[in-house]
Amino acid sequence: MSGHSTPEPAHPDHPEVVRDWRGRSYRVGPTARVLTGLPRPIVLTRALTAVAAIGVLQFGYGAAVPTLVVTHGWSPAQALVPFLLWALFQGATAPLPHHLAVRRLLTPGQSIGTGAALCAAALVALGHVSAPLPAALAYGVLGGVGAGLVYHSCADLVGGWFPDRPGIRFGAVGGAFALGAVPLLPALALAPSPAPLPTATTVLAAAVLLLGLAGGIGQRQAPRRWWPPGADPRAVALRGNADPPAAADFSTAQAWASGRSLPALHAVVALSGAGGLFTIAVLPLVLVAADRPAAETAAVVTAFAAASGLGRIASGAAVERTGRRRLLAASLGAAALALAGLAVVADAGPTALLVVLAAVAGAGTGSCYPLSRAVTEAHFGSDRAAGIPRLVHSSKAVGGLLGVGAAVALLALAPSPAAASWLLTAAVALALAALLTGALRRPFPVRTLPIRPKIWTAGRRRAPM
Repeated sequence: MSGHSTPEPAHPDHPEVVRDWRGRSYRVGPTARVLTGLPRPIVLTRALTAVAAIGVLQFGYGAAVPTLVVTHGWSPAQALVPFLLWALFQGATAPLPHHLAVRRLLTPGQSIGTGAALCAAALVALGHVSAPLPAALAYGVLGGVGAGLVYHSCADLVGGWFPDRPGIRFGAVGGAFALGAVPLLPALALAPSPAPLPTATTVLAAAVLLLGLAGGIGQRQAPRRWWPPGADPRAVALRGNADPPAAADFSTAQAWASGRSLPALHAVVALSGAGGLFTIAVLPLVLVAADRPAAETAAVVTAFAAASGLGRIASGAAVERTGRRRLLAASLGAAALALAGLAVVADAGPTALLVVLAAVAGAGTGSCYPLSRAVTEAHFGSDRAAGIPRLVHSSKAVGGLLGVGAAVALLALAPSPAAASWLLTAAVALALAALLTGALRRPFPVRTLPIRPKIWTAGRRRAPM
């Protein structure tokens, strides 16, 4: 069947199965409104609302550390332990929503609502519990699992309902995650006193719960290999841009056996996650220790988070028109240089330069997630059942251990983070990730080939056909 033909219009209530030139099948139609009662834009808007609600648990934590130190009497190292556990559990739960849905334990909407409730409980505990260990466990375990359920459920929803524009939609999910925290960051960094912390976390928890429930109730996953009517999946399979679709949809076992690409992608996500999470944890403390005014600290931290969100959206749009691997390597390299510059000027540099460097670092580290997913799908396919993109994203847990763990260790050794050179640690991690990205190569499908028998004629070997 020619890849240039257009599929016949599907019956409003029944899908039409078509195949591309590589033999992959697609179920064209019916529409999302027929299947769920809602058009695709509403599904997307609700998913973005839920993701935006939980972004403050990651991007707002570093700005809240000075307040936690004063309110609870913790050391800076103790104040970062909840964030360390949160990063571990949030990254590790990447495959969980899919497994829950496959086993019919929770629908995507129920996973989002459950995750929002866990995040709300974590925020309440952080504001009201002053004992370090219970607070760390509550925020890290409940908040990490909850944020993972919300984020990855929404990513799976968007990926299922928007197979025709995955880069833009995944970029939007990541962008909402970062941008949702931006309105709160100035208030966190400029908090005049620790007294309002319990009240503030309670109000924030209520908002997270309500927005999460609004984004999750009734959400349903798209059927496997569903494709929207009016778009030809065979045309997408034939596109000739810098990154055509994967040669085949790999199983997880085939992906691991296909060479070094999958382990290298795990390392890229772990290292870039380490650099970004280390910066979120340490940058506010470095600026406070350098006697920067609270307004400057708020501006720099907000610029980092805002650029992270905008960078995810921009990279998600750009990935459909340019080389994914090159774009990812360039983004990580730019972030590494920006963090190295921040290490140099954090103590006495002009505020405008700090804001610009923080924005570049935020855009580069944030772009890693949609771009690494796009590279993974270009290498191994986008079959949701295999779950390879979720598997790669789970390496963020290792990044949390490396990045936030390094911040905790440094603060335990030197409680006053006067050394802006600590940011060089994050710059090195991002530079290594950029180098690994540049070395990535698209794998070939793994197949078992029959061995042809040797053919001999008149004492001479015959050339194989």
